[in-house]
Amino acid sequence: MAKSGNAGGENLSPTEFLAKKYFDQAEKSFTGDGVPVDFGKAFAGYTQSAKLGYAPAIFSLGVCYIRGYGVKPDEKRAYELIKQASDAGNIDAQFTLGHFYFEGSVVERDYDKAVEIFRDAADKGHPGGMNDLGFCYQRGLGVEQDDAKAFECFFQAAQAEFAAAQNNVGDCYNFGRGVEADAEKAFLYYYRAAQGGYSPAQNNLGMCYLNGCGVKADFAQAVHWFEEAGKLGNAVSVANLGFCYEMGKGVEKNAEKAVQLYTIASDAESAPGHYNLAKCLRDGVGAKPDPDRAFSLFKRAAEQSFVLAYADLSVCYRDGVGTKPDPELAEKYKALAESVGHPVPVPKTENK
Repeated sequence: MAKSGNAGGENLSPTEFLAKKYFDQAEKSFTGDGVPVDFGKAFAGYTQSAKLGYAPAIFSLGVCYIRGYGVKPDEKRAYELIKQASDAGNIDAQFTLGHFYFEGSVVERDYDKAVEIFRDAADKGHPGGMNDLGFCYQRGLGVEQDDAKAFECFFQAAQAEFAAAQNNVGDCYNFGRGVEADAEKAFLYYYRAAQGGYSPAQNNLGMCYLNGCGVKADFAQAVHWFEEAGKLGNAVSVANLGFCYEMGKGVEKNAEKAVQLYTIASDAESAPGHYNLAKCLRDGVGAKPDPDRAFSLFKRAAEQSFVLAYADLSVCYRDGVGTKPDPELAEKYKALAESVGHPVPVPKTENK
């Protein structure tokens, strides 16, 4: 679990030797290296090692408390352990500590402090710290917004084969953020991250194949990568797979299957899942028409800033689809839709 830090194997004292032995055994149980995966055994081993003061084990124990591996999740206890490991010089713990300040779940949110920690981790060669520093530059959180500096951070982290950073470099090339847009380079970076098992990149790679961005369109490959990302729980990719079934791209057209996939994605709070399921329920595609539920789903998608939903929600409020007519809200969402380049269709009675 601990990728870096002070886990050297030379000149260990008897206590350090025993601590490392407990840690290594725990790692095997955690990863399934030669033994069945057993988070309970891993947690117990990390605990034994941590009691002997081994910083990588203290960090890994903290991660167990964050994710609920072998123990009930407890963010406060996780913070205490990760801070302890950070104070002992474990670079993974230092990096993770930055997330507590970034997210503000246990300690008060402090973007400046998070940036300080991410920068320090990046200076010590931690690709995750460099990647997250780039994210802060991209969003202007704790630092002045700067797409060029964000790209530089992502690019450096990507050279260390850090999958999230490779995906972020792909996004920069795809959308021209901090670098000249280049669809082929975007595809290549998405591909590298996807090969590393990073589900957002697998979804992005699927979109490249679906739309022919940076590579020749290949619907079968799009379906493959959406399926791979879906296996890892990527709800957006599940919705995109549903779209392939609805349209018959790379698979046999099956509206009912599409609705099933949209429902799974929607239940996981995916905005594309909400939106595509709403359209099916509004139009009776793959399911019986249900205007009330369709309206509710359009609204949920719009609340998640899914811009395609603005126009549909405006029509719902204008025509009373699944809700009472509300001219004021209809105009509000019409303006939002038009501001992002998605004009609202005129009423059918006027479309002559």
